Amino acid sequence: MQKFIAIALLAIFVFPLQMNAQEEEKGGEFSIDINLRPRFEYRNGYSYPRLETDKPSAFISNRARIGANFDNGFLSARIAAQDISVWGQKRQNDNDGARTTMHEAWAQMRHDGFFAKIGRQSLSYDDGRILSESSWTPTGIWHDAVKLGYENPMNTIHLALAYNQSREKTNEGTFYEPVGQPYQNMQMAWYQYRNPTGFTASALFVNLGFETGDPATGNEPANSKKVYMQTMGTNIGYKNNIWNVMGTFYYQTGTNSNDEKVNAYMLALRGRYAFKPQLFLYGGTEFHPGQDPDSEKVTRMDLLYRSNHSFMGSMDYFRGYDYYGVWDKYIGLNWNPWKKLGLDLRYHHFSSQQPIDVDGTNKKVLGSEIDFTFTYPIRKHIMLEGGYSFMLATDAMPIAKDRPGNPDSWQDWAYVSLTINPTIFKSRF
Repeated sequence: MQKFIAIALLAIFVFPLQMNAQEEEKGGEFSIDINLRPRFEYRNGYSYPRLETDKPSAFISNRARIGANFDNGFLSARIAAQDISVWGQKRQNDNDGARTTMHEAWAQMRHDGFFAKIGRQSLSYDDGRILSESSWTPTGIWHDAVKLGYENPMNTIHLALAYNQSREKTNEGTFYEPVGQPYQNMQMAWYQYRNPTGFTASALFVNLGFETGDPATGNEPANSKKVYMQTMGTNIGYKNNIWNVMGTFYYQTGTNSNDEKVNAYMLALRGRYAFKPQLFLYGGTEFHPGQDPDSEKVTRMDLLYRSNHSFMGSMDYFRGYDYYGVWDKYIGLNWNPWKKLGLDLRYHHFSSQQPIDVDGTNKKVLGSEIDFTFTYPIRKHIMLEGGYSFMLATDAMPIAKDRPGNPDSWQDWAYVSLTINPTIFKSRF
């Protein structure tokens, strides 16, 4: 893996030499932007069923980011710091900066469709089902990586490489304690083809390396080894002014971070129909088999570093790695009654793939969820959004969520969020 990283770094250093010697860089643009997002949440059965003895919770979380950007056409760069906290969580004279970190720190060189990007960056592909920036979560998801690629109007190919260590080491080997990223090394390849008729097809491959066992300590030799897990899949779709249809398939094999053999997959199909530019009907299905009790391998698929909130309901009950599996069927309506206001109403029906024993009876139906959301841009750079969801769970849901007991009959969740993201300074030179 170290050799792959060295080759990628060499490619980045040689990349500027590929420029035409006659070409001169002429100035550039510098800007500073900020992003503030306070979000109120009311949780009364969010993520798992609330039992009758449980109490509702409410809080306000906040994300504050400030970023500096540079771009001269060939070279671009961004550095963005962020602070994440819940209102009231930090002391007024807080000296603990554990939740203040660098969210982005990268530089990129681009020429004739080729590019090379190095540093802390997000990796977001297709609909974010496997790799996503995960903007819903306050922290987001980033990777310290090298990314190389080529893009033209019909074809895009990206290659990403990452190699992690928990600290600087000398004569200690390369055992990685996952104090930061959950993997020790990563190799990723993504290709997308876009046809002017509206047809698109993409393929994603991710190879993750994990450390298992223990490192050497004192006179004790290491009993560790590196294992690798592969995730691969495709998204194939078609869209025009009326229809938008996409099919998804992913397969996972190899060995996971717990040194377990993996043989898992997932399927999804979704579509949208436009009655008019302001009114859409959409629906789809998503299938995750869960754990086969007769298999010696892990048959639950790990969806890696995705935006979980975008799939299988806003209340985040399911993550694809559920033991009994999940089959989600949904239908929704998206409406813009005014120029700015956006309304979305969605119904989910959840069932398990594996039967669940409920007092001696095998059941599969888990429940139904209703999600309502709205968005309204108050002014330029100011977005108001919110939502309300409730879950009507069956008696199989607490068992599926490993939450045995008598659940309360009403489970709901609500949020209101304000996003403020202006560019406060911009200059060309």
